[in-house]
Amino acid sequence: MEDLDRTGAEPLYTQIVERIRKMIFDGSYVAGAVLPSEQKLQEQYGVARSVVRQALEVLASERLVARHRGRGTTVLPLPRHHRQAGRAGGLSQQIASAGGELRTRIIDLTRQRPTERAVDDLATDDAWRLERLRSVDGEALVHMVTWIPRELFPSLSEKDLEGGSLHDWMRSSGVEPEGGPRQLRAVAATRETAGFLGVPEGTPLTLLEGITRDTRGRVVESFTAWHHPSTVFDLDALAAAPTQLDEQRISELLSELQGLLLRDRGRL
Repeated sequence: MEDLDRTGAEPLYTQIVERIRKMIFDGSYVAGAVLPSEQKLQEQYGVARSVVRQALEVLASERLVARHRGRGTTVLPLPRHHRQAGRAGGLSQQIASAGGELRTRIIDLTRQRPTERAVDDLATDDAWRLERLRSVDGEALVHMVTWIPRELFPSLSEKDLEGGSLHDWMRSSGVEPEGGPRQLRAVAATRETAGFLGVPEGTPLTLLEGITRDTRGRVVESFTAWHHPSTVFDLDALAAAPTQLDEQRISELLSELQGLLLRDRGRL
């Protein structure tokens, strides 16, 4: 029998939900898998059948499982949201093109000293800290923290970002975001980010971080974005072309070779 915290404030059914949800997200239960029967879950967790049923109803409401009379409870495929990893910004357009609706909740917008990484990226210690949660069709997709230099944007309010993207607002302010380097890596969800994305703490997430420059080469943002496990990043791969020497380099190599031949001839 698995141990549950029977003395704390967290209800038993939510503890069961968290454990089964974690196994779905980490692949222990794959799409189409049948969960143990209600009786086996009762025995596994040492709880009443009503507690098990309550947990399964929560998982069904989250569209993680489907309950079938006479066939048990099966795991549903996780929803997939595709992002173009090589495209700067444009999340709203990408989601809209897939038929979804992107909504943004601003968690924090304050003037702060940036992290050391952001200070290096922005070359300033005077910046706006913008923290957002972006959701698609009511499901949390991305938890983002963005640092914006106040030298370029001395004023910024939540009202400026209502109903539009950050890059759209920058364009309306006369700054044209162009692009910049990006990095992707796998990280474990912290308690804070897990709470925002609705996943168990420690769930594997995809972290996208980088900077964006404008058309004048200035860094307009340094960002970190934690993506829900349902996010799929699409990449375009190009075959590496054979290395080709330009005419100038070929001429330089020929001149060097001729010099070596003349030098060796003089020694003879």
